[in-house]
Amino acid sequence: MAHEQAIICYADGYKGGISLKRKISGLLVFFIAAFICSCSLKGSTGAGKDGAAGEQGRKDGAAEDGASGEEAWNRTELQNLDGAAWSGALKYLADGTLRLSVMDQEYENAQVLDSRDNGESWQAADADMSLTTGQEYEYTGKYYSAEGIQYAYSETKLILQGGKGTETKEIHAEEGERFYNAAVSANTLAVTVFNDEYQQLRAEFYDLTAMERRQPDNPELLEYMKTAADFAGGEIALDSSGTVLYIYGDGIGRYDLVEDKFSLLIERDLYDKLMNPNEKNGLIHDVGLLTSFAVNDSEDKIVMTVWDSISQKPRLYRFERGIRKQEKQASKDKLRIYSLKPSSIRYAATFFQEKYPELEVIYETGCTGEDSVTLTDAVRTLNTELMAGEGPDILILDGLPGDSYREKGILEDVTEIVEPEKEKYFYNVISACNEGNTIYQIPTYFNVPVILGDADVLEAKNRDELMEILRTKSGVGIPFLSSENLAEAAVQLFAVSGILEETADEEKLSDYYRDLETIAGLCFSDGEREIFSAYDKMTYWAKQYPDALFDPELDIYFDKAQAGIGRIRDLGNYMKTLSVCKEKNLSYQYLNREKGNYFIARDVIGINRGGKNPDAARQFLQYCLSGEVQKKQELPDISIVRDVLGGERYVSENGEYAGRVSRKYTPDEIMDLYKLTPAELEELITFFEGLDTRVKDDAVVMQKVMEQADACVFDGKDPKSAAADVCREVNLYLNE
Repeated sequence: MAHEQAIICYADGYKGGISLKRKISGLLVFFIAAFICSCSLKGSTGAGKDGAAGEQGRKDGAAEDGASGEEAWNRTELQNLDGAAWSGALKYLADGTLRLSVMDQEYENAQVLDSRDNGESWQAADADMSLTTGQEYEYTGKYYSAEGIQYAYSETKLILQGGKGTETKEIHAEEGERFYNAAVSANTLAVTVFNDEYQQLRAEFYDLTAMERRQPDNPELLEYMKTAADFAGGEIALDSSGTVLYIYGDGIGRYDLVEDKFSLLIERDLYDKLMNPNEKNGLIHDVGLLTSFAVNDSEDKIVMTVWDSISQKPRLYRFERGIRKQEKQASKDKLRIYSLKPSSIRYAATFFQEKYPELEVIYETGCTGEDSVTLTDAVRTLNTELMAGEGPDILILDGLPGDSYREKGILEDVTEIVEPEKEKYFYNVISACNEGNTIYQIPTYFNVPVILGDADVLEAKNRDELMEILRTKSGVGIPFLSSENLAEAAVQLFAVSGILEETADEEKLSDYYRDLETIAGLCFSDGEREIFSAYDKMTYWAKQYPDALFDPELDIYFDKAQAGIGRIRDLGNYMKTLSVCKEKNLSYQYLNREKGNYFIARDVIGINRGGKNPDAARQFLQYCLSGEVQKKQELPDISIVRDVLGGERYVSENGEYAGRVSRKYTPDEIMDLYKLTPAELEELITFFEGLDTRVKDDAVVMQKVMEQADACVFDGKDPKSAAADVCREVNLYLNE
């Protein structure tokens, strides 16, 4: 029942080419697509400083376990080059010079640089840069043989030219196959070829004198190539004599063409340790996507370019065989950041660590879902620590009793951080998360529960009025809400119900359960109800709340429902909302607005007064409020920082076509999407400025309430009995 979607096409093209690796292009296209069209699946949960050329690289030490003084591979992160947003096409030339191609952010201003000290310093190369495979590949990088002769290739064609006046040689891929990577040394051309039908990679070699092709049948090499695609592999390098091929895949493989012998130069586990030596403290550490590498003839140095999906930039590394280096780690100040459930604040923590390496940042999750710790257990453990005057420096208050923490004096007053620049933020949202004029809780994101429908539907100010409208509109052939929208409707109707205050109101909760039974009875058949799996019921999605994302817009657009209950959580999602409103002459409104205009606060930051590092905690809060992290890593939900909203990806003067969206299982049903006009963006901003009431968010309560919602809707449990069971348990928890 999950709304799987597929992007059909985009008006905004992506300019990328094979030399930066199709895999990088694919990553970025996916990254852009996900946020243009907000194509999260139901339940989706929600990846430095560039030094100047010539500066010394940073020594990172060895990855292997063992004593100092043993022989080992050590890793060095080399300084990135000024203006080089993309780097690739590494090659050790025959004289030992290391050659690198770089480009700017727009895949333009290509440069070729040489290093004679294995990447420590770089100088402009005296190299031919004229050869391309066609106009469309001019920005894709420059490639060189060990002798410094330029060659170029695309997916289907490879061109070698020794220079002006020399013979040009071309090699073309077979039908249904494409060139994936290429390397040239001496009289040898090596290529990796991808077969579309079998989805497999293989290695081929050409003798450039006779232009003869050879496919090795070494069983170990063949087996290694089968798994290379599983590791996003397939990049290759040749030694200067053209007799040894190195292949990135399950580690770095080594194939001797003369002896027909395959071995591993670097095993996978060692590669991962070398590339990710600091995987600790709960931060996001990505091994990265290797895009190009070169091995020197002595096989004691490997230099590589890696795309870091966390920082969204390339990095340069060198592996060097030598004596193990174990540098003593200086004692660092620690910043502890705690989140009850996995949170996107982990990105902010990771970026903050990169920005301030002198500080040790630790991200902790109380209930990961991967162990036996329950939400209740996690909250009680945290509370014990906090009441003892200990605990994390930063509390991510999503799902936690933030108001209770404020009343008990656990949270720090941060008014002076926010107040002087209040115009930068959706300050009404911040104010609604706090009582009075003192600020203790800062939401860094928010989203808005809404109801989509016609004028009659939007007249409903509360759930009672909505139920009357539902009854009036039932029996017309199209359900009021689709069965796919039930879980979203249930959690949002509870969130804005006012049932949860200091304790849960048993009578109101009983009425809520009766209304859910009515919705189920009027909106879909008993037969549909019987085939609901555990995955589609409220209990499951309560565990994901508030990360689960449903698509009532598509239900309405494709005539599966008259109305829908969902959320406005980013501009891509709002593009879908506007599309269905224009097509069906509908609109949207705050959900259950009788007692206020509700919003869901996300990644709510509070500083623990008992924390050990208050200065770093305040610095982290200021970092998040600067908008830097939101601009670096675009995530679902609306940033509290106003100037993060918008951008040419979503907004244009004339509201141009932006793409199309469909579900995978209904590819013939397509919704067209259009960018917002400035007027439409201002209308949305005005809508956000009307928000004044925060949804009371308690993860333990939500889970208990939805367990009994399933019991009523699917198992026939009496609503009064279900409400009594919930209140008996959660009110005890809330009074602790």
